[in-house]
Amino acid sequence: MTRVKFFSVSGTSAADLQLPDDLILLHGEELDERGESACACAPEKARVKLEFGVEDMSLTVGTETKSSDLAAELLVGYQLQKVFLEATTLGFAELFCAANALLASGTTTLNIIYVEPGEYTRVSKGANQFALSEPTRGYVAIPNAIVDLSSEEVEAGVFFLGFEPERLDRALEEYQMIASKDVKLVFGIPAYHPGWELDAIVPHLPALEQHKLQLDYCSANDPEAAFECLERTRSALGADRRMFVAPIGPKPCGIASAIFATVYPDQVGLLFDHPRRKPKRSSGVDLWHRFTVTVEKDAEPVKQPAAEAA
Repeated sequence: MTRVKFFSVSGTSAADLQLPDDLILLHGEELDERGESACACAPEKARVKLEFGVEDMSLTVGTETKSSDLAAELLVGYQLQKVFLEATTLGFAELFCAANALLASGTTTLNIIYVEPGEYTRVSKGANQFALSEPTRGYVAIPNAIVDLSSEEVEAGVFFLGFEPERLDRALEEYQMIASKDVKLVFGIPAYHPGWELDAIVPHLPALEQHKLQLDYCSANDPEAAFECLERTRSALGADRRMFVAPIGPKPCGIASAIFATVYPDQVGLLFDHPRRKPKRSSGVDLWHRFTVTVEKDAEPVKQPAAEAA
């Protein structure tokens, strides 16, 4: 049995997160003010950039590159207990690869930083649409979490949704077999700011009406609530059945998804479209969060040798 526990500290600045002085910060590309602020919580010499290569399924940690399914080898030279994942700047694929590698390397605690934006960038002032990502080539597998959606073994799925309905539309178009599965759409409610719930739900209404998919909700900035939402789906799976998770919504839901897929590799696969995030995709800095996640597994029972026949 695996036990996953979440602990969080929130505040208005990095100083409120009680960060250690000797942390090692694994981060992504600094695209906006909050990304720059988040990375600045560690000295420059303590920052290590991660980058997932969609074309060749590679992972680059600092200056070293390997196949992403060998991510644990890229972390061998680091003191794992000092590592923090900076989720504001990390893309989901980097976040999953790092979390998976850390837990595979024997650590039982993940430390994650996330900074909420003051506002997301809209296509024009007062518009309902947001300018967050460039068009992508479509959904591409992530090593260590590959899922065959055409398989009858895949019984259910969960989409965490944000402000970009075209990402869900593309998944439903490219993988039409999804409609025959037990699929749940999850919105971040409450959202980071009042009113953002409608900005997420309204653009998805056509897909909801057309495909008759289930609805669920969890707090947008609470990875524990998102993890529990995923657990509800997993607990309802039939024997030897699997599920997929598509984390295309709030990053805290992506944090939960990365850990969930790492903890249950035999039952869970990931569906992700690897968007190219736009520079200046948000403005301002709001709440800071430090999430500490512990993952403990019961020891495997020792098999006793069979008694010899008398």
